[in-house]
Amino acid sequence: MSTIDPTEQPGKCDDAELSLGRKTASRTRIIATIPATGFLIAAVALAVGTMIALVLSTIDFITYEIDLHKLALEYVEYADTFLLAVALYIMSIGLTSLFISDKIPMPAWLTFNDFDDLKERLVSVIVVMIGVYFLGQVLSGNAGLDILWLGLSCAAVIIALSVFVKSVFKSH
Repeated sequence: MSTIDPTEQPGKCDDAELSLGRKTASRTRIIATIPATGFLIAAVALAVGTMIALVLSTIDFITYEIDLHKLALEYVEYADTFLLAVALYIMSIGLTSLFISDKIPMPAWLTFNDFDDLKERLVSVIVVMIGVYFLGQVLSGNAGLDILWLGLSCAAVIIALSVFVKSVFKSH
């Protein structure tokens, strides 16, 4: 059983504890740099690739190779991919802000105080992506029971994520 030293001040740490804390923080930065960089590379690759595909689809429309409905459907699919790119970018800057450097200037709506803030932003993007995906399925002509089941499934996931965010993140 350890005894409490009444002369020791709470919150104070000796040099060994401070050195260990710095080493741990340094390792955390190195470890967090890997996924942050990976997310950034993936976000840029998706955004650039989607932009190229979007331009090519637009050219196909202009040259009468595809019709307006097909173009609209492809644009909805591109929107979904762009949203994924943005989600990956948010994960990248969130990890960077939380674990590497909090000196990155960001708008107030994109500040991360803890890991839950990052997860909450990701859940928000996922909900929007599900909605965009469902819209794409409706525009592609899916109908009947297939679209009903897909819509109900999407709604169930969105409701579950909303309840999760409300109960887990807002209770902190």
